[in-house]
Amino acid sequence: MPPASEPKHAQPNIQDVFLNYVRREKLTVSIRMMDGSELEGRIKNFDRFALILDQAGIDHLIFKHAIAAIKTPKAVSNYFSHQ
Repeated sequence: MPPASEPKHAQPNIQDVFLNYVRREKLTVSIRMMDGSELEGRIKNFDRFALILDQAGIDHLIFKHAIAAIKTPKAVSNYFSHQ
């Protein structure tokens, strides 16, 4: 049986919406890694498996499976309205 196609009106993945928002707005984010360390910088790009973090002019390739949380400097009421 072929896989069911997604409805065209389905909302995008919340992770992609969040990452696109902070990338477009060039917000400085704090990334807490699974080992407890924290990185701070701007997200330049991302894909399904990793993201590029600009930290003081130096690019870091960070694999998503190693990230515990990403914090923004301010709350956003609805990420979906910023698409």
